[in-house]
Amino acid sequence: MQEQVVELLRAVARSLRRQHVAVAAGQGFPLSGPDLVLLREIAGRPGITVSELARLTGLPKSRVSVLVTGLVAERVVRKGQDKHDSRLALLTITPEGRRRAAEWSAASRLAIGRLLQPLSGDELVAIAEGLTALQRAFRQAEEQGAREQGTRERTRGARSC
Repeated sequence: MQEQVVELLRAVARSLRRQHVAVAAGQGFPLSGPDLVLLREIAGRPGITVSELARLTGLPKSRVSVLVTGLVAERVVRKGQDKHDSRLALLTITPEGRRRAAEWSAASRLAIGRLLQPLSGDELVAIAEGLTALQRAFRQAEEQGAREQGTRERTRGARSC
């Protein structure tokens, strides 16, 4: 059953990506899917760094850096310097970035909502319950990974003393 769930998740993820690309193209959004993912993260975490953004999104830091440069050029993200460490660039979303992200998000919700219309109420409840369980499992795995990472870092620090 796990293999079937994995394949279904992959198929749904591909379909969602295609749907998001179609929505973005249909709405004339100049930003790509990864751009919008970064915008959402920056909006939710003002003052985030490129390194933190890479860790949160799972994208390589070099890719995030290139995407952020483009977002700054589009004037949807602003780079500022940390008061305590001038080497750190702190990212915030601009009002224009917030507007674009909200428009895209609304268009995406509407398009996906249309795709869900043929489903019955019972089917939607089952999907919601399954996705909630999946999200819980993913969150637990992330928390476990963070704990293990912290343990490795403390172990390395203790060895170097």
